[in-house]
Amino acid sequence: MQKYLILFIIAALAVMFIAGCRRKNDSKPVITVSIEPQRWLLERIGGERIGISVLMKGDADPENFDPPMSTMIDAASGAAYMPVGCLDWEKPVIERLRDSKDIVVIVNTSAGIDFIMDTHSHGDEEHTHADPHVWSSVRNARIMAHNMLMGLLEIDPAGTEYYNTRYAQLDSELVALDREYARSLKPMRDETFLVWHPSLSYFARDYGLHQVAMGQENKEISLIMMRQTLSDADTKNARVFFMQPQMDAGGKTDAVISRTGAVKCTVRPLAPDWKQEMDSIVEALVKNR
Repeated sequence: MQKYLILFIIAALAVMFIAGCRRKNDSKPVITVSIEPQRWLLERIGGERIGISVLMKGDADPENFDPPMSTMIDAASGAAYMPVGCLDWEKPVIERLRDSKDIVVIVNTSAGIDFIMDTHSHGDEEHTHADPHVWSSVRNARIMAHNMLMGLLEIDPAGTEYYNTRYAQLDSELVALDREYARSLKPMRDETFLVWHPSLSYFARDYGLHQVAMGQENKEISLIMMRQTLSDADTKNARVFFMQPQMDAGGKTDAVISRTGAVKCTVRPLAPDWKQEMDSIVEALVKNR
């Protein structure tokens, strides 16, 4: 009797395993990305054929983030991981996922982007570092979207026509958006704006603007550096100071505003609605010209 009970349990477990595999295979693939702006792009290509999981949500600091184990488990059970490709915390994540042998595809979404180097101080004079905020550029977003498309075609070949159609529509919209921004910002070419954290380097490059960063990686700025930066801002007549809500920099924001006369505008580089955030940046610059 005990023998038959054991055989029954084994058979039942086998059926449950096979059914579980079937449910996993029949369900749409879940793609993990690093940040919310990537989700915005991926949703417009993948639509209803995919699920999306984001490792870093909200306004966390992308340069000091350490993904919790729960999100790592979710990523390991998904179909693919599409990192930004230049965030320091992504490197150990990719290594762990590769070791797990469960990820089908890892797609570097910043592959092909012309990086801006050394805008961030890492205390390392022997190595150069790419500015990680590649998504702050519409032109970079087009590259990232194409990399995502290539990954989806590899993961889900059956959806090729669906993905290609949606990608073509997205790319057309991004081209139009870039032209609109370029037209709006053309009168401001060579003008300067202030930021606390250098998160808009690629945006500034796209439209011939100058970004003056008041600090580096949430570190306290020295009085000497503050004076030098403020002098630079005065010389270049900066009119807008973009400030991330979580980076008040010890109350020094008001001092910068008082000294420069710049208008304080909120910027959220990791906002879920990527286009809305980009629109607000352009609008702030045009409005306060």
